[in-house]
Amino acid sequence: MISDDMLRVGALFVAGALALWTAIACRRAVLDGVPGFDAVVWAGLSAVFFLVSATKLARSHGLLRGFGDFLRDIFKQRGWYEDRRMFQIAASLAVLFVVLALFIYGLIWLWHHIKRYRLAIAFAGLTAGFAIIRFISLHEVDVWNAAAPWSRTVADLVAAAGASVLAIARLLQLREFAGWSRTGTSTGAGNTPTGA
Repeated sequence: MISDDMLRVGALFVAGALALWTAIACRRAVLDGVPGFDAVVWAGLSAVFFLVSATKLARSHGLLRGFGDFLRDIFKQRGWYEDRRMFQIAASLAVLFVVLALFIYGLIWLWHHIKRYRLAIAFAGLTAGFAIIRFISLHEVDVWNAAAPWSRTVADLVAAAGASVLAIARLLQLREFAGWSRTGTSTGAGNTPTGA
């Protein structure tokens, strides 16, 4: 039986691999004359998903034990630990608003055939934002997280699935625009539709 941690790590890794594949395909398409400028964005999304996946893998194997205590000691030495509650609330709300803004902005641009990556950024923001809020360790979030441990899995799977679907859609679109055959060869920029 696969554990929840390994399922999340695998899903995020697959999303990172699809984003990397999309970045390579976008770069290749631009060289073939297909409109698009999103290769760097997809490469960044790939890096985010790989980083989150690697962090969750390291955490599940206990490689990050003591890191939280180390940071807590630094905050205590600087005198920030006693007044942390206001910082935790403000930072948690800020992360929440940023993730919501990313989703709204991504949904607005969903209709655009190239700029769908903005919604993929929102999905990456969902899993990264959830991890940041958990790292901030606000008491109410910790209590809610302990009462609903499945929420981490749901957030990561939704983020990975959403970004993966958008990456696959972009790959299919690039294949259609460039006229790539099933073998992966390009027929050149002459088949690029006008107005694309």
